Amino acid sequence: MDESPKITVAIPTYQGSRHLAEALRGILLQDGVTFDLLLSDDQSNDDTLQIARSLAGDRIRIQTNSERLGLAGNWNRCVALSRTPLVAIFHQDDRMEPGHLAAHVRAFDANPGAGLVSNEALVIDDQGQAVPETIVERSRIAPLDRAFEPGTFLSNLTVRNPLRCSAVTLRKKAHEELGGFDPSFHYVVDWDFWLRVANDWAVIWLARPTVAMRWHSASETHRFKVGTEDLEEIERLQARLFERIEPWANRVPLKQAADRRLARAYLNRAHDSLGQGDPTAARVCLSRAVALDRGILRTIAFDPRLALSLAALVTAPELTRRWYLRHRSTTTKKDRSIPQPH
Repeated sequence: MDESPKITVAIPTYQGSRHLAEALRGILLQDGVTFDLLLSDDQSNDDTLQIARSLAGDRIRIQTNSERLGLAGNWNRCVALSRTPLVAIFHQDDRMEPGHLAAHVRAFDANPGAGLVSNEALVIDDQGQAVPETIVERSRIAPLDRAFEPGTFLSNLTVRNPLRCSAVTLRKKAHEELGGFDPSFHYVVDWDFWLRVANDWAVIWLARPTVAMRWHSASETHRFKVGTEDLEEIERLQARLFERIEPWANRVPLKQAADRRLARAYLNRAHDSLGQGDPTAARVCLSRAVALDRGILRTIAFDPRLALSLAALVTAPELTRRWYLRHRSTTTKKDRSIPQPH
């Protein structure tokens, strides 16, 4: 192993006590590479710092932010505090498998023009059990390791964000040149940054999964379950992206695919809003779904129960709200949930 670290594992924490111990154990067991370990805490008031100190001791450098920085701010703080040319921002809930860091350092050594290295990630739930791909998509970039020249990875990022933050290692220079993570975003902050890196730098894909991403109700992603802030951010991000890629020959089919996917997300959110007894939000989401992709009407038509619900929403929103609230109460008592469109 090299004596001088090339890579920093930076953990941005906030109220991370539940899974931080497991995350730290996976990091501390990494071999084949020397690394710095950094924790940037965004003013937690739980046992986050005590857990870090007790498990990592003097192997970890702990910094506490003087004020709350939020998601993007704390990630940028992690990079700013790092002392190595490579930085892996690893989430407090996730799990690092053996060989992860060594594989990423080797990939950067072999590709000096790379701005980021990422690999496939497993998805686990709050109890550490595998989450089916029908619930959370895998990245599926390529079945084998692959290097993408600058600009060529963008097509993989137009329709969805397939890269899991904990499975990515950044070149610090790329972060500095591109201005870091954009704090105007909350939900798509990582997606936006991957796009900017992929436009200017090479991207290296490693097919072997060496990170397990945790998918659970307390995660940042789940906070947007009923609201539309996440979907609105995706629209803003994709609008800006497609303005840049106009010369691409495949721009039109990519745009259509992106609109179809987002329309389906709005349709699901309309259904969620009905289940929460909020017909106003449901109507907004339904309207946006149809505006993005009129083909979504066929999807609705082929699902009689969904079609009936949404037709009632349009014609009698207050009656629909009352019915859904009463139905939700009944199904809760019977331990059954309202079916969701897939």
